[in-house]
Amino acid sequence: METGFKRNLLAELLDSVGRGVLLMALGIGWFVFLWGLNLPALLAGIALGTLLLLLRRLYRQTTLVRRETALRCRIGGELLLEKMLLSEAKEAHFQAALLLEEKWPLRMQRITADGALCRQEKPSGGAETLLVQCVRMPPEGELSIGQLVEAHRAMQRQQANRVILCVLGKAPPRVIARAEQMPTPIRVIRRETLLTLAGRLSPATDAQLVALGQRKRRTPQRGSLLSIMTQREKAPRYWGYGLFMLILYILTGSAWYAMPGTVCLTLSVVCRSGQAEEARL
Repeated sequence: METGFKRNLLAELLDSVGRGVLLMALGIGWFVFLWGLNLPALLAGIALGTLLLLLRRLYRQTTLVRRETALRCRIGGELLLEKMLLSEAKEAHFQAALLLEEKWPLRMQRITADGALCRQEKPSGGAETLLVQCVRMPPEGELSIGQLVEAHRAMQRQQANRVILCVLGKAPPRVIARAEQMPTPIRVIRRETLLTLAGRLSPATDAQLVALGQRKRRTPQRGSLLSIMTQREKAPRYWGYGLFMLILYILTGSAWYAMPGTVCLTLSVVCRSGQAEEARL
């Protein structure tokens, strides 16, 4: 199961400070370029930089809320499918029928060992009885043709019109194609669809996230500040910061931009040299 974001907190802090300095330098540099190096230009630049920082903070908050919601739905869906995997057959069939009710107009009638019998109105009028089965298997498991045959037999035993298979594992295309060619076509609901429905029905709560964190807790790897700052994936970012600072130095003539630009370009070279050494190994 995915455990969420694993970024180092110190690296995140350095990135945030770097972006903040870049936005403030952009605001000041713009007005210095227009009006020259004077007090009104500095004040207007600081105001523009502050506005950019506030807009960036608002964007980050909106993005974090959206990511948190998506993460809660993803984790909640994983936890619910894991619960279905470990539960009894009737309970798993019941949960599968509840998930399908979130998307399709089904009405559950009764639960059997073969599956959940549900009623669905036909667009042309009348109603049909559906047998909803939960095929319990680990995520790496694959649906087989034999399970299709067994589901078809269960449908005949329960005198249902159709059968719906909710697969907790993988559903290979060849098996899905075979399901559509059965005497009575079988509808296969993939794990991805079940995850989406389960996340909407039961997003992860704070207590579940805490419990999951305790289960997945690992000893964090410690690294020095230098090793964090010289990670090879940061090279393009340092290069962009340094190049922008040097452009501001050329436009404004202010030495305040030359020093951080040189430092960023130096860090970019150090990161790239480390990447080349690892590539040779």
